[in-house]
Amino acid sequence: MKRKIKTDSALSPFRYPIFKMMWIASVVSSIGSWMHEVGAAWLMTFLTTQPLLVALVQGMTSFSIFLLVLPAGAIADIVDRRLYLIFLQTYMMIIAGILAVVTFLGGMTPNLLLFLTFCLGAGSALSAPTWLALMSELVPSKHLPAAVTLIGVNINLSRAIGPALGGAIIAAAGPAAVFAINALSFFGIIVSLFGWKSKSNESSLPAERFFGAMKASIRYVKGSPALQTILLKSCAFFVFASGVWSLLPLVARIQLHVGALGYGILFACLGLGAVIGAFLLPKLREHFNCDQLIFLGAIGFAVTTFIVAFTKGFYFACGAMVLGGVSWTAVLATLTTVVQQAVSTWVRARALSVFLAIFFGGMALGSVVWGGIASHSTISISLLLAAIGLILANFLTFVFTSGQKILDQTPSGSLPAPVVEEAPRYEEGPVLVTVEFYVKRNQIENFLQVMKSLRRIRMRDGAFFWNLFQDIEDRKKFIECFLIESWLEHLRQHERMSVSDQEIQDKAGSFHEGKDPPRVTHFIARELPRKRKKRT
Repeated sequence: MKRKIKTDSALSPFRYPIFKMMWIASVVSSIGSWMHEVGAAWLMTFLTTQPLLVALVQGMTSFSIFLLVLPAGAIADIVDRRLYLIFLQTYMMIIAGILAVVTFLGGMTPNLLLFLTFCLGAGSALSAPTWLALMSELVPSKHLPAAVTLIGVNINLSRAIGPALGGAIIAAAGPAAVFAINALSFFGIIVSLFGWKSKSNESSLPAERFFGAMKASIRYVKGSPALQTILLKSCAFFVFASGVWSLLPLVARIQLHVGALGYGILFACLGLGAVIGAFLLPKLREHFNCDQLIFLGAIGFAVTTFIVAFTKGFYFACGAMVLGGVSWTAVLATLTTVVQQAVSTWVRARALSVFLAIFFGGMALGSVVWGGIASHSTISISLLLAAIGLILANFLTFVFTSGQKILDQTPSGSLPAPVVEEAPRYEEGPVLVTVEFYVKRNQIENFLQVMKSLRRIRMRDGAFFWNLFQDIEDRKKFIECFLIESWLEHLRQHERMSVSDQEIQDKAGSFHEGKDPPRVTHFIARELPRKRKKRT
């Protein structure tokens, strides 16, 4: 992640009507969602004063997303995304409506509030990877960084408006009114989705099965060092940054002695800072690479956490929250953009779902940890520990993981399907592929280094076994050998070859001696005939 992200005009994605329509509808819905966050957290402080239960309002949302976001990524890659999102938005509208009715009737309890919050978070979990993956369909790739930033502006603009508006409505009409408005806010997205036609799958191969898609996502993470680095940095940030998010209602009520409106203003200041950060980000990217932006953002959020832990002044806390918003955007927008750039298109939704699992899993874990510490000590001590942890964890990841190169994951389209006399059935397998190389003796060590990288690609894209064999009679002769579970999976390997993967494969081929390229052979496993039982 050493390189700097190339940026286009911050508003360039608005040239595309479908993106503009989706963005506006999403802003309205996000405002409703942030109003709900304020309403649910504030309602819990009236139902109970236990810090752990208050923190779990944020924690249940994060936990539901952590639990479901991985399957959501697999589903997003194998179903019609438009119909899938319409169903989920309708489901979330119904859950928000139930929250409003139960609260209005006075039947809400702490456990029921946590359960309904979990259900609403489940809808967000199932839809989140699909929304992020849609960016590549709504705008061309050159506008992707700007589109990701605008999505951040969307979230942060709604974060600036929603909490303050929610706090005002709670003060005037109570939490039930906030829940009802949130239910209505889903309607705009449903209408915009009906007006959009999703792209059909460009692959000529059958869609992946659910469990196969899940396996592929795990395999891809294991075989992608760049993605592993991003996930490690995400974990180092979100677990500790969750302290402010989860304990802010108690800071507002107990430490700052402000009501629902004051709590909403604190949240709004965080959103305001995030909007400012979104517009500062293109300039910051010109001077700092991705690793530096993430580290500086983590330090800024640690400063916010420290100030919120000890300040008694409301306006000073508001200023700290603005700084926190700028820092939060610098980290989140950078991580999200790099995830999109570090993975291939065929697995993008699933890779994003893994990233979101780390994001919300870290937030859920942090909510429990910092809420538990606050229950047994004080809010200030809990937030102080979170700030220290944030600095230490991100310093370590900056020192030991910086400089990871982001490779070009654009599909190469230069590896055609194997030409065979009689094509096997898709389900036949396993498939054994061998590639024969002849390498000069003085080039063997360099060849082995390149084959190490090629092994990672083969395993990441579908192989369950790989090895390289050297002929003991002719030391110049090598056989690359790998196994794939079916003929269909091997055809998918050909489709999944990216530009950077192709470069590594070509580099391996460049060590081969001879006029002809390395010889590739395909074998299909055959069952031996079973021994017939003798008749008696």
